[in-house]
This record gives sequence, C-alpha cells and structure tokens, in this order.
Amino acid sequence: MDAPPATAVAWSTDGVTFEYRSPLDLGLRLGDYVTLGDGSTPMLAQLLSQRSAERDGRLWAEGSGRVLGPSSSSAPFDRVPMAAADAEVVRRSLDRGRTGIELGTLRGLPELPAVIDARGFNRHTFLCGQSGSGKTYALGGLLEQLILRTRLPLLVLDPNGDHVNLGRARDDLDEDVAARYVAAAGDVRVLRADPPAGTDPLRIRLKELATSGVAALLQLDPIVDRREYNALIHGLDEIGPAGFASIEEAFEAFRASGDAVLESIRMRAENLGVDRMAAWAALSGRPIRTIIDIWRHDRPRALVADTSGFEERRERIAVTITVLEQLWAERRARRPLLLVVDEAHDVCPAEPADPLQRLAVELFTRIAGEGRKYGIHLLLASQRPDKLPDNVLTQCDNLLLMRVNSAADRASLATRFAFVPSELVELSGTFGLGETLRAGRIAPHPQLARTGPRVTPEGGADIPTDWAG
Repeated sequence: MDAPPATAVAWSTDGVTFEYRSPLDLGLRLGDYVTLGDGSTPMLAQLLSQRSAERDGRLWAEGSGRVLGPSSSSAPFDRVPMAAADAEVVRRSLDRGRTGIELGTLRGLPELPAVIDARGFNRHTFLCGQSGSGKTYALGGLLEQLILRTRLPLLVLDPNGDHVNLGRARDDLDEDVAARYVAAAGDVRVLRADPPAGTDPLRIRLKELATSGVAALLQLDPIVDRREYNALIHGLDEIGPAGFASIEEAFEAFRASGDAVLESIRMRAENLGVDRMAAWAALSGRPIRTIIDIWRHDRPRALVADTSGFEERRERIAVTITVLEQLWAERRARRPLLLVVDEAHDVCPAEPADPLQRLAVELFTRIAGEGRKYGIHLLLASQRPDKLPDNVLTQCDNLLLMRVNSAADRASLATRFAFVPSELVELSGTFGLGETLRAGRIAPHPQLARTGPRVTPEGGADIPTDWAG
C-alpha cells in the first residue's frame, strides 16, 4: 500500500503529461502552476486533476497535470521534485507578447496580470456565469480591453443597457489611463430606443429585416399562406435596395397598390400590432438612419445597440435578425468583427416559441457554423448552457466560465467543452465574485483568474441595498 509522501514529486512517461503526489501542507491547489525539477531551468507545469488519498489516518494529495514549458524536452522523467512556481517563472513562461490582453490577475499570484491571447477571438466564445457571479462586469472589462488593445470592430447587442458607457472613462480613473482609453474609444457609438436629443435612435427598416424576417414577424408560412408570402416577396423586391424610409410609408404603399393580397398583409400587420413597434424607422422631420446605415457607412470602432428601451421581446429579436441578415449579406467582404450578444438566450433560445425566435436561431446557427471563415466571430454571454441551442454552443472554441452552482449545468459544460479539464469546470461551483476560468484559443493553458477593475462606468449595476441598514 502506498506510503504518504514526504515531499512533492512528479513523474511522466511522455514528458508532457505527468502524475504527482504532494503533502497536504504544501497547499498546492487544482489549477496551480508548479515547477518540476531542481535544476537551473525547471519545467513549468499546471495541476489539472487533484484528489486526496489516505493511509493509516494520514492524508496527501495526488493527481495529474501538464508540462507547459519552456524547458520541456518531451522525455520521460521519474520522481522529480515539484514545488509551487514563483511569479517570475510564470510571467516569463506565459508571456503572450504584443497580442496579449490583460484581464485581472491570476488566482494565487495576484501580483501577476492574467493575460489572454487576443488572436483567440478569431474563434467563437461562450461566457457563462449565473446571476451574481460578476458576468456582466467581466464582459464589460473584456470589451474595454478589446477596444484598448486591438483593432477588432465590435457590434454589441445589449438587452439591459449594461454597456452604454463603453465610450467614456470613469471619473476617478488615473488621468493617463483615462486619456489612452478615450483616445482608443473615441468612435464608440451607442444607439438607444429612446436616445438623448441630437443622437441617432436604434431603428430598423422593413427591407433590412429581409423577407424571411418580415414573414416571421407577420406569422406567415410560405406554404400555408402562400399567396400572402409570395406577394410579400414581390412587394419587398419592387421597392429598391434602400427600402421604405418608414413603416408608415411601407404600409401606405401596400394600401395604395390596389393589390388585395398586399392589403391583407397590411391588415395582418395592423391586427398583430407590428406597425406599432417602436423599432421601426418612422416619419419625422429629418431622415432616420438605421443601425444598418450607421454600421455600414460610418464603420464605428464599436457600436452598442441598447435594446432595453423596447417593451416587447419581438422588437429585440427583430433588431437582432436585422443585424444577422446584414452581416451575412456582406460576408464576402471578409471584414473581421466581433458580434457580442449579452443575455444571448433572450434572442437565441434553445427552445424557440414562435417563428421569429426560430428564424433567429437559424441565423445564429448558420453564423456559428460558417461565419468564422468570413471574419464574423461570436461572443455569446448567458447564465446557463442549456438556454442556448447545442448547434450554436458547440461551435464555441473559447470558454469564459464564472460561478455555476448547478451540478447539471457544470456536467453539461464539461461535455460540450471537452478541451477543458472536467475537474476545472467542476471547480466553478466554488468560485467567488469575479473569479473566472478561461480556456481555449484565448488561453491555450487553462487560466484561473480574478476580474480586475473596470475602466468605464458600469451601466447596469445592481440596485443599492442601503435599505438593509
């Protein structure tokens, strides 16, 4: 029977993966960085599995890990000393150079920044964390650093108004830091349902939604409602590439056409209240520019679509479908961008309840499967993995995981993101506020970190609980 180890030792049959034993009083934890060997250039490694063992009432830790380098020779080794890695060894080994983005600090080494690789965002990313885990705060910090450290354009669908301050620095920020951020974020645009005077509203046009989107909104089936569906196709095709300037103009044209089928479409829209949706570009004293006009012609550094001002979910979904349709229509231009969808389950549910939601899921599924080769990259944030369709979630090659209390959700994540050691996924049930597991192309070696302070004011902080005093 095994005897308790006096010191921490590791051994490997391939020089890449290893097993180890360690006394408990060394305090080595799952996910920690360690050094292997006692020479002048020890190997850096990481503990990826850990369990306790016992003999005669004495306990120790044992498990497995992976050698990270840089001194790995891929040669087997037998019972080399293992110790906690100091900050300087970790810093030298994990430096990501000019493509690195600093996001908070490493767990266990708070003096070191947690650095991820910006190049990894050329893959789809899933950010998961239950309510109260710090998910929205962490997402805002990530968007700030992408603006500050990269040139990747951002298009943010923001259902709660959490990211509306992305273009300005906090008042209490260091002046030099604030100046650098403001310079980088000078072209961040925010569109709202009910914007301040003199700014563009968040609006869409009928033709931008495309025939499939308009039909879904009107609950038209191409077979059951074939006459109306066909009339809609031709009615939208005949109005030119720009489409109607307003919803009033569109339905007045249907009324004036003398076409009985187009008139029935207008009545259907009126009965369903589609014509009263606030998301439509409406008649006004000046031309209304839509989100598509602004994205296509202005090419802002980042465009935040704050849909929180719309009363109905179908309006948020209609805006989302419009964005997806236009990005896909322009895909052959191959302009890289990151489409950020906060509370993604709101517009891309695992179980769509109506034609509009089903169409949104179809479009997300198409972009998740094929968008990357055209430069359309997704960053989806949600509280639970089972709220999003499998065909979308399994296309994500990056995982940002915060606290998840549900054992079933952690098991689901471990299955869907098999490139992350399952024990690290399970560890997320113990995370505190702001603690994050990062893995995938953005962090080739799984990284445990704490969220750092924000540069911009948080847009959707919790309501203060001063009433508790």
